[in-house]
Amino acid sequence: MRFMKPFAGKNLLSIGLYPKIVLVFMAAIVPILLVGSLLVVNGEKTLRREIENSLSSRVHFYTAELSTALEHIVDLKREYIFDEDIQRFTTMSPVMTDYERSVEVRAIQKKMQTLKSSSAYIEDAALFLTSEQKIIRPNRIAYTITSEDAAIHELMNRKAAPILLWHGKLVQAERFPTGTYEDELPAYWLVITLNERKIKSILSRMLTENGGNAILSGLESDWLLSGDDSNDRFQRLMTEMPQSHPAASGRNVTTVDKRDYIAAYERSAELGFALTLYMPEELVLKPLSGYQWWFRILIATAVVIVLLFAYWIYLFLQRPLQRLVRAFRKVSDGSFDVQLKSRSRDEIDYFYEQFNRMVETIQSLIRDVYEQGLRSQRAELKHLQAQINPHFLYNAYYRLHRMAQDEDTDSVKRYTRLLGDYLKYITRNGREEATLKMEADHARTYADILKMRFRDKLNIDWEELPKNEENRLVPKLIVQPIVENAFVHGLEELDGRGVLRFSVARDAGSGTLSLIVEDNGNLLSDDKLAELAERLQSSAEDIETTGVLNVHRRLALKFGPEFGLCISRSELGGMRVEIRLPAEERG
Repeated sequence: MRFMKPFAGKNLLSIGLYPKIVLVFMAAIVPILLVGSLLVVNGEKTLRREIENSLSSRVHFYTAELSTALEHIVDLKREYIFDEDIQRFTTMSPVMTDYERSVEVRAIQKKMQTLKSSSAYIEDAALFLTSEQKIIRPNRIAYTITSEDAAIHELMNRKAAPILLWHGKLVQAERFPTGTYEDELPAYWLVITLNERKIKSILSRMLTENGGNAILSGLESDWLLSGDDSNDRFQRLMTEMPQSHPAASGRNVTTVDKRDYIAAYERSAELGFALTLYMPEELVLKPLSGYQWWFRILIATAVVIVLLFAYWIYLFLQRPLQRLVRAFRKVSDGSFDVQLKSRSRDEIDYFYEQFNRMVETIQSLIRDVYEQGLRSQRAELKHLQAQINPHFLYNAYYRLHRMAQDEDTDSVKRYTRLLGDYLKYITRNGREEATLKMEADHARTYADILKMRFRDKLNIDWEELPKNEENRLVPKLIVQPIVENAFVHGLEELDGRGVLRFSVARDAGSGTLSLIVEDNGNLLSDDKLAELAERLQSSAEDIETTGVLNVHRRLALKFGPEFGLCISRSELGGMRVEIRLPAEERG
């Protein structure tokens, strides 16, 4: 309702610039774009549908042709593997004379010749006779079956597909007796080598467009043949479509190397192969170029109209909006002494008034938030300073009592000096910041106190600060609470020797200086570590504030949300806390 008050009693359509611009622009542009879009979209859909139907029909036809030829070879293979003459020879061979065996081998060789000539898709056939140690082919006979020849049974045990890739050739194989053979060989087996040139000639006949290809591939992606010499990686990417779709046949638009292809496929589960035919989409849509030219003409006409309206908009609306944009940019840069005034009483004047009110509100909120942040930071620092662990004091004084009882004067002197330095630093409330060296020295003092308590059960590896980083100012008490957390939750209850490591790392790429505290404690589970890391990322104000969380919030408030603490698993086995500071000192 407040928005309507400046225009009360006026006709918005008679004075408003925005409704006039929108109505005229829509009336001029939308019909033109709509007609052009319908022409192009409908033409593309129709042509794409026809091409996809044509691809599917060709794939189905050639799949049927190849299936018929390969099924015929499967039938021949079964016919010859159960041939009575071959079975009788393998059984009676030991009692035959050399002459009789020679006659039978010649007869079997003629059968292999007949088998080879029975189909144009058969390049070669070989019968392996185990008892005779012979390999009978149509044009030659070998008298030794090598272990490499017998290794085909391992492949046949692993793969049940009718077509196998063996020594770079596509083969169909069968053995007698049928079954699985591990350490022994069957009586004989038959290997039929397929004629890849014949299959490739069938695939090449399917190609009608430059850039397209037809691919015959195994369903287990172990072999493929194509109608042209496309690169192997590209072909294997195209064969992924029939493997990733559950349907026995289909078509789709596939993107390979940032180029779209219209592809159709059909697979034969019985024969273990898939036939894929594809062509570049730009070739398919080439007939649409005429439609596209007309659409470009329509777009050009629309652009001219838009330019005319743009000039009108510039005169009546663009100049005030430019002033408003420049004012917003000044505000985003942190300048709030911006006030806008309009000469007219319209929507622009209302925008200017609301902008001026917004700037005043932002200034007030910034002051409130900044003061609240300072108060919160001071309160959290004082709270942290007041959190002197009673358990730590009890152990410290008890250890001091033991050293005095043992009359270890040197240790008493050093221990009381360390304890005095520690209490002096933690109770000093004059400043909220300290140099990085003072912070590191205070944390080292705390570690040395506990080192004297645990003696040989604790090993401290402390890296010195770089000289150029010692005098930079940081919030007070950001290192010692992390060291204390490592002792309390990682090292105090450790059975073996504890290790505390302090190191410094600088990353110029991310612009950070990291102080890293690690321990080898084994009490912190992965779930507890993940929970603590999640609490650091939480912005909720009602969660319990611990020393670690206190340090993280003060660093984020001081330097920004990208700085603070980062918790992970240390290579020592315990917790790794990284104190992330800006690489360059900030005020």
